[in-house]
Amino acid sequence: MNRLQRWLGETVVAHRGWEMVLMRLLFAWLVWRLLPVEVVYVAQPVPNGWGHWIDFTFLADAERWRLLRLGAGIALLIYVSGAVPVLSLGWPALLLTAFGTLENSQGAIGHHLQLASMVALAQWIVYLTKVREGLREVFWPRLAHHQLAVHWAKLVIVAGYVTSACVKLIASGGLWLVQLPDISLQLIKTHANVYYDTLRPAEGWVATRLPYFISEHPNLTRLFFAPGLVLELIAFVALAGRGKALLLGGGLLAMHWLVRAVMNLSFSSHEWLLIIFLLNVPYWTWRSGALIKSKFSPPKRSGA
Repeated sequence: MNRLQRWLGETVVAHRGWEMVLMRLLFAWLVWRLLPVEVVYVAQPVPNGWGHWIDFTFLADAERWRLLRLGAGIALLIYVSGAVPVLSLGWPALLLTAFGTLENSQGAIGHHLQLASMVALAQWIVYLTKVREGLREVFWPRLAHHQLAVHWAKLVIVAGYVTSACVKLIASGGLWLVQLPDISLQLIKTHANVYYDTLRPAEGWVATRLPYFISEHPNLTRLFFAPGLVLELIAFVALAGRGKALLLGGGLLAMHWLVRAVMNLSFSSHEWLLIIFLLNVPYWTWRSGALIKSKFSPPKRSGA
């Protein structure tokens, strides 16, 4: 049991400073990319989340949004340096959340902004709770606090996937795998929606033959898609260290690519969050280079 606890135990990884600068840079780019150039929603007909208490339609004013977005861009540049994250991350996090709330208050719920907003808010809350430790932590938090913020980003990401798996099982009464071949109907509906959006008929084997292949081979379909559910259920293992984060992150990323290829559903912001915080490609590139260098470097000669 102790061995299992050690293997699955939650670990705040001691990321190096340059790793977290690159993480902040990529995350800032992602948040900026998710903030639209203009807001087209002038009403909030079906309030969702904060929309029950706040009317976010003021964001639809073009000049106001331009200034708010510009301010967020400047704040994100400061955030990359690690300075004043209570403000430099807080402002973009709140703006992205406000826009996402307005978008989800139109009568249909989308998911492409939710996880990124939650990751931004979670990191901001970490910095916010450290303010009481003094002005230094407001303007230039110590390395340990940046590491904790990254850990909370990972925590929110894996919680999102575990929640997704639990919802699948709860909503289906535990019969998600049994009902999985019904996805063939969902595929037909998805491709029909794409057609009505673009007026271009679906082409290729995935669009024309795959739904029928799934309905004709239900057990093969279950075998093919079941690993995705398992990966979501055990996503929390990614909190146990760098290696496990790499393995789980890679598996979840592959799952997204499969969903995109089969169902024409893209969750690019989720994919980037996995790449930034779980896969941490720059670190593993550096680590591989260091191992290769140490293996092929000639041994140092001891002095005479």
